Amino acid sequence: MLKLFVIATFLISALVGRLTIPKIILIAKKKKLFDEFSERKLHHTNIPRLGGVAFFPAFLFSVSLMMGLRYYLGYDITATALETDVFREIMFLIAGSTFIFFTGLSDDLSGVSYKSKFVMQIAVAILLIFGGIGIENLGGLFGLYQIPVWAGCILTVLVVVLLVNAYNLIDGIDGLCSGLALLALGTLGGWFCWNELYVYGMMTMGIAGVVSVFFFYNVSGKRMKIFMGDTGSLTLGYLIAFFGLEFYNMNINTDMFHIRSAPAVFLGMVFIPAFDTLRVFCVRIKAGLSPFYPDKRHIHHKMLRIGLTHFRSAMVIIALQAGFILLNILLKDLNINLLFAIDIVLGILLIRLLDILGNRKTNPTGK
Repeated sequence: MLKLFVIATFLISALVGRLTIPKIILIAKKKKLFDEFSERKLHHTNIPRLGGVAFFPAFLFSVSLMMGLRYYLGYDITATALETDVFREIMFLIAGSTFIFFTGLSDDLSGVSYKSKFVMQIAVAILLIFGGIGIENLGGLFGLYQIPVWAGCILTVLVVVLLVNAYNLIDGIDGLCSGLALLALGTLGGWFCWNELYVYGMMTMGIAGVVSVFFFYNVSGKRMKIFMGDTGSLTLGYLIAFFGLEFYNMNINTDMFHIRSAPAVFLGMVFIPAFDTLRVFCVRIKAGLSPFYPDKRHIHHKMLRIGLTHFRSAMVIIALQAGFILLNILLKDLNINLLFAIDIVLGILLIRLLDILGNRKTNPTGK
């Protein structure tokens, strides 16, 4: 019966998205709220950029409705021992999501400096710590296990800020950010449901439903095409960080699930956006630039440089991310440091291969 609540949450979220996204497109066009094209942009027409406005309300409505209905019908919300703190977690998650939603909306409508957004990201990460989602144990990564509280808080903030920026910065071509987000949400939601953690399963499906509808409009839309904007990408990164840290802590801090290399498996679920963001930040800093300096160094730019279309570039990257997820799940019992190293080496080799192919495409004579 509880699985039906998960399915219903997805369907209600998708329905809210189907009803609201077309309205958002029409309003954005009427008010001329476009992501206007420029030399740095990869599109060539004015496209509405407020698709992400539907994400958080659809998530909040579908999850609240189905949790309320579940409680009303006598299915206790804290059905398992691991879900006893879920109310506190949800309250701080909603507070943080609301803050990040309005920050993204302000950026889409009038612009917000990267410094202000960075401060906001730190603030919402701290809210998750108050909710009990802090990192306390590294599970043997780099030979470390239990770590001091202050170190865990700093690491938690870094992880949340990295993922929020990762999904924000990977949103460069149609279907890429939403497709990668759906992969992560589907994997995490599937794991939650497999282990009968249906509250978290409902929450992952509460955001996945509306994102799946957005994906259709973003990729297939012509007259009704729309971008998610910072409102959407920041919200997605934050929610994925929350669900990923839940997965991490449940495996590291309990003996119920037996995923030996949980931190590395978590990295595998978000590898492409996280690795690409860290790589680009390092390259920019090495060049003496701000890590937030806008350029064309991201993985999707490299895909376009070798001659792939926007759609094929997005599908190839999504397929690569699916490969990382599958690899990490299959090797979940491998030594954590070895699995972590395999992910990093594969990421470096991937970028190197794309650079070689891109150079051949732009300079076929080899001169």
